[in-house]
Amino acid sequence: MYNLFTVSDSTGETVNQIANAILIQFPNLEFVKKRFSNINTIEACQQVFDHLPDGKTIILVTVAKDEIATELKELAEGRDEVLLIDLLANSLNQIEQFTNEKATREAGLIRVLDNEYFDKIEAIEFAMNFDDGKNPAGFLEADVVLLGVSRTSKTPLSVYLANKSYKVANLPLVPEVNIPKEIYQVDPKKLIGLIIDPEKLNEIRNERLATLGLSLDSTYAQNERIQKELDYAKELFDELGCVVIDVSSSTIEETAAKIIEHIEN
Repeated sequence: MYNLFTVSDSTGETVNQIANAILIQFPNLEFVKKRFSNINTIEACQQVFDHLPDGKTIILVTVAKDEIATELKELAEGRDEVLLIDLLANSLNQIEQFTNEKATREAGLIRVLDNEYFDKIEAIEFAMNFDDGKNPAGFLEADVVLLGVSRTSKTPLSVYLANKSYKVANLPLVPEVNIPKEIYQVDPKKLIGLIIDPEKLNEIRNERLATLGLSLDSTYAQNERIQKELDYAKELFDELGCVVIDVSSSTIEETAAKIIEHIEN
């Protein structure tokens, strides 16, 4: 049986995952694991070695600061029963030599990335929960509110922007359906009106009907109906004082870039 210590100057999630990846390669060995997080002082280094049990101990280390890494290595020197592996230092040193650029060696930077990841997940969940005007309360919580008639790429845009960590709600515009009162409470800068060429929209809607196996004679794709919806949308956009973006010939990425530029400036 072997002891395995994971030592980190932050939460220890990174070194713990690496440890698991390593241990799975040794199915015939049994390990007793102990985790040490936030080891970022000389005194804390000593505490790691105060807990050394009997038997052989492998210590996996990810610490950014040179002085902490050095202290741990010095404490391990001369201990035949201890193998200390600094997982971070060797990589940093080699990259510094290769690029002639010094690493920041700042503890906890990975948590910034973790926060970005969780912000993105939260934004994606938000987009799903408040798609197609499912819950008007979302309009007041959103970073961006997309308004447009059917098939103006509201949902794909919502998901794309969510992957950029923006919370997006969208509302389909139908002349016969009243606008939720919450829309009028949203900062106009957050409101984005999506408009499209009538012929392009007719083409898109006909393709949609064909995909669903529905009749192409549906009023949904008729020119008169499309024009009525677009006129209604334009009047609403004027009333709300929101920016209007034409999506007729733009990709999702291009439209999203325009939206981000608008809300960030």
